[in-house]
Amino acid sequence: MNNEAIAKLLKLIAADPQRWEAYQKLAGLMLQNDEFHAAEQYLLQAINLQPKALQLRLQLANLQMRTQQFSAAHDSYKVAIKLDARQTQSYYLDARALKNLGRAQEAILRLRTVTKLDPQHIQAFTECVDLMLQTQQFEQAVTVLKQAVSAHPEHVHFHYRLGVLHQQLHAPAEALACMDTAIKIQPDFAEAHHQRALILQMQGQHADALKAFHHAIAYQPNLPVPYNNRGVVLCQLGKYPEAIADFRQALQLNPGYASAYCNLGLALYENGDTDEAYECLETALKHAPAHAQARYVLSMLKLARGEYEDGWPMYESRWQVLPAGALPNRQLLWTGDTSLVGKTILILAEQTLSDTLQFCRYIQLVKAFKPNQIIVAVPDALFNLFNELWGHAEVIQVIRLDGRALPHFDLYCPMLSLPLAFKTVTEAIPAALPYLQIAERHAQPWQDLLGPARRLRIGVNWCGDAHNKYDRQRSIPLHLMAPLLKMEVEWHSLQKEFRREDHIMLKRFPMLECHHPLLADFTNTAGLIMQMDFIISVDTAVAHLAAALGKKVWLLLPEQAHFRWLQQPETCAWYPGMRLFRQAPDTSWEALIDTVHQAITDVLSQSYRAE
Repeated sequence: MNNEAIAKLLKLIAADPQRWEAYQKLAGLMLQNDEFHAAEQYLLQAINLQPKALQLRLQLANLQMRTQQFSAAHDSYKVAIKLDARQTQSYYLDARALKNLGRAQEAILRLRTVTKLDPQHIQAFTECVDLMLQTQQFEQAVTVLKQAVSAHPEHVHFHYRLGVLHQQLHAPAEALACMDTAIKIQPDFAEAHHQRALILQMQGQHADALKAFHHAIAYQPNLPVPYNNRGVVLCQLGKYPEAIADFRQALQLNPGYASAYCNLGLALYENGDTDEAYECLETALKHAPAHAQARYVLSMLKLARGEYEDGWPMYESRWQVLPAGALPNRQLLWTGDTSLVGKTILILAEQTLSDTLQFCRYIQLVKAFKPNQIIVAVPDALFNLFNELWGHAEVIQVIRLDGRALPHFDLYCPMLSLPLAFKTVTEAIPAALPYLQIAERHAQPWQDLLGPARRLRIGVNWCGDAHNKYDRQRSIPLHLMAPLLKMEVEWHSLQKEFRREDHIMLKRFPMLECHHPLLADFTNTAGLIMQMDFIISVDTAVAHLAAALGKKVWLLLPEQAHFRWLQQPETCAWYPGMRLFRQAPDTSWEALIDTVHQAITDVLSQSYRAE
């Protein structure tokens, strides 16, 4: 401490106690030695002599901020603002005091005042947006960012932040425009390229997203996240080897990156390496035990392996991953251990029509628990089929799952949680067939229309819902079915809808009889199925419907099929009598069609006619 300077100042004050600037200088010397209390006292004495001195008020307020006296600092800044309402720094610093007091909205108002008085105050715009986002005032944050962009058109981060916010508010076009502007200002702005890629990916523009990821990685090659995210897009494009390389690079940069382990596991599985996939997912959970996506994917691998004892409980993690409506109160979830006697239980369909058709078999098992009522909520597409089967039963009520309020129930169970509730293992799958039936009035019109079979009668279904994310793997282009359709067989299409390319190909296959105008719902499809000797289908709801009706089904599966089909080469524990035709590793659909062709040839050579 400068003792000589202090002594001189004290001497000046002793000679003239009104020397306020001496008190101010003493306060400064005290601050240099971290004597905060003494500094504050000297400033208060100076202010007592010069109560309208703005600089003294600001010095006191700043000292109070430094010593975390936020309430006192706020009071001091308020006085400073009264002394000079055009002094933007007073508003800005008061906002910081208010923020520390937890008074975010007042702080926002102070910062808005700063940006109005001084639009060049970049930090005020930034902190105002930060506070608005923290308090979930997203639309207001957009307004402030637009003002920031207008005042600072070359400030790349304002464009970037506005783009991120637009994307969060589901305005992808505006988000892309902001990222494009940011990149135009700063072409090597890796974060903007990365965010642009994510926006394009969310829009389903995977090829363009891939290009944007390339730019992001080129400009910033040492970050793991862009490699991981590019790998996800490569998976969506079916480029699994390239995706695997990206995930491995992400892990090289960050060996503890749980999401990259999870994605690597999924890519390896889709690429046919189930053993390493299993190991990767287990590693992901070691790094992040609560990683829902890793638990979900690992659960499906366990179920595919038949590890039901571990797989079904782990599969409950799907509720943290899959898009779904809000579930009822988890405390009302029936897990199989609670008595249902005298109670109403709600069984909720979930995920796909295939899942509902496969797991509705458990409803009769629930009935054995003697509930007062079973309410089965299903998609509209299955309502007529299920309502005709169970709608007249005393215990079972079928309702549409259409977003309307659910009726009263005591307990509930999602349909794919029923195997867990019944502690299903592979040795005890409830596989009695048929568990679905249709009324004669649905079959008779088809009998009248088709008449007696002229030869072996086969129903065929070659593609499913084009919007299903696995459709590219499971569906077969119609032209690849040509070797089958040329056989001496009576072919009937079970497709309710056709794709554009199908309409072109159907003109080349007049031997394939189409009935789509008559397939209004699944009761009509079921009636047609019952007229077939057997069904050849890819993995769609039609295959499940046919098998549940007790019809023989030949199922055409990609190399990596849904976990429900387990890993048995040709048989299915869920549907006894179903024959599985699996794509061999690294082979095409054409090779599988050749196998099916030979199987039909064998049937024809035996003059087989199903009863």
